[in-house]
Amino acid sequence: MNFEIQIVEKLYNNLIKRKEYKIKVMHKTSGTPNRVEIRKKIAALESVDENLVFIKKVKTLFGTRHSYAIVNIYDNEEIANKFEPLYIKLRNLPKDEREKLIKEIKEKKRKKKSKTIPT
Repeated sequence: MNFEIQIVEKLYNNLIKRKEYKIKVMHKTSGTPNRVEIRKKIAALESVDENLVFIKKVKTLFGTRHSYAIVNIYDNEEIANKFEPLYIKLRNLPKDEREKLIKEIKEKKRKKKSKTIPT
């Protein structure tokens, strides 16, 4: 993980019970770091559980060695599950876990669909 994180903006959303960050990720020697790496580094930086950190968006400007990201850090997992959409949760998982979970979801949908079709 050869990158640094700088917090550009930080606010606390009292209604949803989450911290909302805009961060700058400086990666001088390599390409844009993936969400999992950024998530781990932010969790360590803020001393929170990694499961409470969600990277909403990562944007790298063309020709630069820095990216901007929008991050949400929830107070507890129950609130995070209520507000974060499934596609964001999937994007924040490592690739092997993500593929496994997508297969399970598709299998459930297939079984549900086959039960509803009358024979």
